[in-house]
Amino acid sequence: MVDPLSREPVAEQTGDRARRRGLATFALALAPTLIALGAVTWFVTQDGPAHLYNAQVLAWSSRAGSPFADVYTVRWEPLPNWAGHAGLIGLLSVLSPRKADRAMSALTFAGFAAALVWLRWRARGWRGMPVAALLAVLLSLNVAWLLGFTSFLLGACLFPITLGVWWRGRAGLTPGRVAALMALLTLGYFAHLISLALTVIGLAVLAALTPAPAGAWRGRLFRTAASGLPLLPLGLCYLNLSRRGGKMHPVWEHLASPFSIRAWAKQLGWAEPISIASRVTFPFVAAPARGFALLTPALWLGLALVLASVAMCRGDREGLARLRTERRGWLALAALLVLGGLASPDTLGENHGHYLPQRIILLGLAAAVPLLDFDAKGWLNRGAGVALAVALAVQSGFIWEYALTCQTQVGAMVLARPKVGRSQRVATLLNGIPTRFRANPLLHADALLGIDNGNVLWNNYETRYYYFPVQFRAGLDRPDSKELEEISLDLDPERRAERWERLLEDHHRSIDVLVVRGTDPRLDAITRRWFAEFDREGPVRLFRPIGK
Repeated sequence: MVDPLSREPVAEQTGDRARRRGLATFALALAPTLIALGAVTWFVTQDGPAHLYNAQVLAWSSRAGSPFADVYTVRWEPLPNWAGHAGLIGLLSVLSPRKADRAMSALTFAGFAAALVWLRWRARGWRGMPVAALLAVLLSLNVAWLLGFTSFLLGACLFPITLGVWWRGRAGLTPGRVAALMALLTLGYFAHLISLALTVIGLAVLAALTPAPAGAWRGRLFRTAASGLPLLPLGLCYLNLSRRGGKMHPVWEHLASPFSIRAWAKQLGWAEPISIASRVTFPFVAAPARGFALLTPALWLGLALVLASVAMCRGDREGLARLRTERRGWLALAALLVLGGLASPDTLGENHGHYLPQRIILLGLAAAVPLLDFDAKGWLNRGAGVALAVALAVQSGFIWEYALTCQTQVGAMVLARPKVGRSQRVATLLNGIPTRFRANPLLHADALLGIDNGNVLWNNYETRYYYFPVQFRAGLDRPDSKELEEISLDLDPERRAERWERLLEDHHRSIDVLVVRGTDPRLDAITRRWFAEFDREGPVRLFRPIGK
């Protein structure tokens, strides 16, 4: 006979082993990307340089004689997106700008992964943690991270933390736990509205569908709703602020017809949040090929989720009972967000932000982390683990290729910074910047030309959105940042030349230094009517107004 008293030490040893394996897998999965962030000097996300520059504008705005005082104004209002800027301001107070940017990139990557692992542990313990850790890291290597959506990702970190705090106290929400939820939701508002809205939806779904002790269901719903009370005044503030961006109206650019299979396939390819590069390429292989689509990380992620779902449904009766009761809230939340994200519009309006489907589906996939078993037993769960390992290996390869691309392209831009000078009004033209990645490291890399030198960047894209705190002052003679960006991305040679000529004709007097990356003979001829080249750094050329 087995001594019942001997079972507890065995269970503890099994739990310790599962914990060690889970944490070791988590650390190994994080390592390739964290090494790339630390080792590749000019690894930047697409929007990261702009966020860094504007954080420095904010930090310098309180200084007497700030070089930005006559050009920028700061909106000290309860805006969403403050979390990313506030975090960077704090990092800039103790780190160099370059290290601050890398620290924020590491935080939004590893922080989201760690929050998912923590939620998994809160909901399911250490069972299946090695495979769950692979999923958590893969979800953290998403297109929103590479695009540099810092505040959204900080809000995404709060999504599993808030749901985990609620889940731990689901049997009886104490006043202290309600207060903690209030604080987390308030912080979530200052991170990002989309992540906040999805967190609120998550709390509502879990509160409504998770079984409760007899007579406690209504009380739990009331206390969960009460935790959102601080959002009422903040929501009213936001509605007033959002009027600056015009009326909200949903736009489906990819889902042309809800009755077309081809349109839904196109929407699926656009909306999935994991692929960070072209689906017909492979890391460090120059020539695209359709066969590479079989190695797309999103495809392997889908396979892993299917295998794990089938394994869960084929489990024992006790496991299926939990799926119908204890875990049905997680199941409903994951399905609601994934399907809702797939059908959601690309944007709620030109001035109200973009990439809505990717954000919703990403947090829908995050809700699957505490849902699926991922037990090491059975070939289906083992197959899910192998599929996630393949997806993560390919994704890490793409991250390294992107990092080395940044080192070459962004590095040349940064080397030109000393030649630009200090307290200059700078505009940038980018030529020939196509990329096989869904994020373009050059698009806002020119923001690094304004770090630590007081330069004003007319390309500063944040200034055209009401939900960012740094704005250009009214009445300035300046080129429009949106027009500068669209000229750089325009693929029509004639239209591009016409737009560039019109922009320089109207605003050449407001540009002290023109930075041109790459060449375009037609645009170069237009540029030389008003500017003369005075220096260069690799593919980056610098121009001053003629006569200066």
